[in-house]
Amino acid sequence: MRIKLEDIAKKSGYSIATVSRVLSGKAKGRSQSVMEILLTARDLGYKTSLVNYVNLDVPIDIALITQHDAEEFYSCLYESFDRISSKKNIHLSVHSIKYSKNLTQQIHLISKYHDGIILMAPTLDKEHYEKIIHKIKTFPLISIAPVDGNVVPTITFDSYEGGRLAAERLVKSGYNNFGIITGPLKKLEANLRRNGFQDFLRRQNHVIHWEFQGDYSFNSGELAFENIKNKEKEKLGIFSSNDQMALGFLHSALESGAEIPGDFGIIGYDNMPYSKVFYPKLSTIDTNLDLLANNTLDYIVQRIKKTTEKAINPTTTLLPVDLIERRTHTYEKL
Repeated sequence: MRIKLEDIAKKSGYSIATVSRVLSGKAKGRSQSVMEILLTARDLGYKTSLVNYVNLDVPIDIALITQHDAEEFYSCLYESFDRISSKKNIHLSVHSIKYSKNLTQQIHLISKYHDGIILMAPTLDKEHYEKIIHKIKTFPLISIAPVDGNVVPTITFDSYEGGRLAAERLVKSGYNNFGIITGPLKKLEANLRRNGFQDFLRRQNHVIHWEFQGDYSFNSGELAFENIKNKEKEKLGIFSSNDQMALGFLHSALESGAEIPGDFGIIGYDNMPYSKVFYPKLSTIDTNLDLLANNTLDYIVQRIKKTTEKAINPTTTLLPVDLIERRTHTYEKL
């Protein structure tokens, strides 16, 4: 049902003329009436612009749209964005478009009820983003997954550097044979992690001796071990494109009598909470999700409150990653 000015006037207790003046951005100052009318309009589902009231402490509504997978990364991502949002007076809602049959239309619909969108959709390519931008025009949107072609403003982690750090550490640990468990290569960040790992090895006159493409699940890590266990690879230093696959590999290897470290060394990616629960504790690439949430929310709020309707330059900001050294990457047995 379409919300009318008289609906907002009736619920807020102000005249239709006053409501119209506020919602059109013509009311001045920080009066209680302006705040009450804006909040009432939002409560009723009426889309209001904050451009004309940037100094008012009106909560901003932001949608975090993801292609949710059943892994701990997403629960940690949501927790960070939820916690940081609460500190910034932001109302955050989470939506998944993993199984959407018309994601452009769905994103357009979500934009009708929010002030801005944060998009975590690693499988989308340049063509997808161009369709989305064509549909939502200058609506505030930012991606937190790397986008090939730099179509929209993006803040993401330096996946390439993460792969490079893993290769550097394994080489320094004494490994001469190397393997990798990649994520789904339809996702750009999985390719970037692989490229960073491979490029460093190549510069050190090493090669990848074994490669297994996983899907970021614990089970695909177990399948990776099944793939390698009979191939007589001695002292293999492995980089896993996420922690969940690394722990699947670790679990199966230890269950089969292999030694880690010893027969294999392994470094994961993401530094999820469970990476330090398993024994031996997993060496991993740390991604600071609080830093991602803080930078992303600050950017989208600035975009929402800008008065310009000009197109935004689609820059990419890479956040730093670090190596967390525990035990699984070492060359010697425990």
